[in-house]
Amino acid sequence: MNKLVRIISFVFVVLLLLATVASASTPYATYTYSIDGLVLDSPDAYVPYGDGPITSAILGLDKPMQDPSDIESDANENIYIADKGNNRIIVTDKFYQVKYIIEKFTNYDGVEDTFKSPVSTFVVDDGDYKGLYVCDKDNKRIVVFDQETGFLKKVFNEPEIEFEDDNSGYSPVSCVVDQHGRIYVVSDKTTKGIIVLTPNGDFINFIGAPKVSVSALESLLQIVNPNAASNITHAATPYSKLDLDNVSRDFVYGTVVYTTDDDQKNQESAITSKNPDYAPVRLLNASGADIMQRNGFFAPAGEIAVAKTGPSTAINKDAPTGVSSVVDVSSGQDGIWSIIDNKRSKIYTYDQNGNLLYIFGDAGDKFGNISKAQAITYQGDKIVVLDVTSLSFTVYRQTEYAKKLSQAIRYQNERNFDKATEAWQEVLAWNNNFDTAYVEMGKALFRDNQPEQAQEYFMNAFDTENYAEAFKQTRANQMKTWFIPLILLVGALIIGLVYLFKWAGKVNKVAATKGGKRTFLEEFMYGFHLMFHPFDGYWDLKHEKRGSVRASIVYIVLTILAFYWQSVGQGYYYNPQNVTSTIFAQATSVLIPLFLWIIANWCFTTLFDGEGSFKDIFIATSYGLFPVPALVVVSTILTNFLVGTEAQITTMIVTVAYIWMAFLIIIGMQVTHDYSMAKNILTVIATLVGMIFIMFIAVLFTSLISKMTSLVTTIISELSYR
Repeated sequence: MNKLVRIISFVFVVLLLLATVASASTPYATYTYSIDGLVLDSPDAYVPYGDGPITSAILGLDKPMQDPSDIESDANENIYIADKGNNRIIVTDKFYQVKYIIEKFTNYDGVEDTFKSPVSTFVVDDGDYKGLYVCDKDNKRIVVFDQETGFLKKVFNEPEIEFEDDNSGYSPVSCVVDQHGRIYVVSDKTTKGIIVLTPNGDFINFIGAPKVSVSALESLLQIVNPNAASNITHAATPYSKLDLDNVSRDFVYGTVVYTTDDDQKNQESAITSKNPDYAPVRLLNASGADIMQRNGFFAPAGEIAVAKTGPSTAINKDAPTGVSSVVDVSSGQDGIWSIIDNKRSKIYTYDQNGNLLYIFGDAGDKFGNISKAQAITYQGDKIVVLDVTSLSFTVYRQTEYAKKLSQAIRYQNERNFDKATEAWQEVLAWNNNFDTAYVEMGKALFRDNQPEQAQEYFMNAFDTENYAEAFKQTRANQMKTWFIPLILLVGALIIGLVYLFKWAGKVNKVAATKGGKRTFLEEFMYGFHLMFHPFDGYWDLKHEKRGSVRASIVYIVLTILAFYWQSVGQGYYYNPQNVTSTIFAQATSVLIPLFLWIIANWCFTTLFDGEGSFKDIFIATSYGLFPVPALVVVSTILTNFLVGTEAQITTMIVTVAYIWMAFLIIIGMQVTHDYSMAKNILTVIATLVGMIFIMFIAVLFTSLISKMTSLVTTIISELSYR
């Protein structure tokens, strides 16, 4: 037995050491975000591959790379580098050994030709349009080569396009080719969107023009003075990079780098609103419609906590703030795709539903860090990032965790939910911090007709939307068993309420005709009459003494208890974080506005010849609270049964309670003070203003007392030292 314990202990220590070494090998944090925007630590998804970055020296280049602008890979994992500064294309095999360099080539006229700022490449691996496409920017053309030999195949010269803007022109900086041979081109400074060309290079149209940002001042000017506003010109932000969706081979990813303050504010708001108008990355179909799925907690836009520096680690404590500058996008296997933020030198990876899978990378000088990320590409299951500052590229290999995650997504895409469930369980075994895994696990169980189990996983991720769908299915299943008992229960409750109101009517009728002092029960039950007959009810409340202070106190206590129960008794959908309140906090939230109203109303009505005393105002206001506890209790009960759009019912009930209460109190003040309707409304407005004034005076007085106390304490302290 002792030997077994020693073996287990040894294995545990070895595993712990391996985990420590593995974590130490990555000079960056890997993380995701929760549904609340909180940073969740994650196991490494990708780690640096090899002995260091691939530099010009390692590639054996006679002339070092200069201002490299793009990197691409093909199905055979060959690497293509657009070495813009040297006007050449460098091609390596999958082991990063140079195969050939395209620097000069013979054109169709038999003349030696060269590039002039070859800024990007794209590879078509098979079919009629197979080839290496190079955007030769300053020569205003796209040149196609055989990717195996580097020989020229075709040249697409500048097409005939009419540009409205004099500053625009045809200068291709990025291109992709779909399976039908259509060429999608980003032209430098062209703001009308992506240029679409035929397989022969003829212009078809522009698609996907980004949204034009108009400031609030300019919008106002357009309304006030349309003629002056017509002189203001606006231009959309041009696209920066393109990539083809690796699954469909028909859809185009495009990135946009917003630079103006207004656009960046719009991009920041789009993170949570998921508004595609100012998304920094889009997925466009052939007609230019953005078809990207944004079903994750946040829209795919890079960094979420843009006002913060990210996870509180020593690695990125000086990380920049502000929205991500998304300069490139690359599509990988299983619908997984990544973007890079060259502001933070981070890689953000998503699935085809827009769920954030992991974030890794950071700026720095250690192996695995990137000084300034310029381009990204998938090389099989590896990721390659081009560093424009260090004139090198770094290769990252997939870890076992990322492989399990990719496997789970693949099963999900194939609708193999049994295997998907098993795979997501393995992912959660690696990373129980991963909210997206809980959500996807819940979806797999829900599709496998296990809604109750799915609810638990949705609850772990605080995903109320999917929880609502699973809850509805669970509720429907349970209704098959409990339908008749539930109908009987509802019927019994309705009958009980009918008898309660009949009994209350009898009690009030007896109390109205008998003389002498009324019992507490009669004083309390009078609230049932008053809330349905406010005018004569408040008249009798004051002149016939149908109410009392003790019953008023009970109404206040019931209101406090109702709000307290609302804070602790709501269903999960309404309070997923299980945030509760104390009875003291609820008492404060009820008593402070209640007595502010009573005091302010008494002050003003005393000046305006009101007939109600302080006691009358207190009783009238307290009796007006009666609908609130009754309807809040009903609403709280229903929160345990209604979810999704049904939540509007509970909201409506509480809203009715507040409106009913306000109506009763306003009528109560009118009858109590014997005012006309107009005078009563003016008094109510004055009372509300008075409440604000009293709060201001109270805050000012409290602040003054605090400062005086501090002054006295300081004087006493000084005297004690002397």
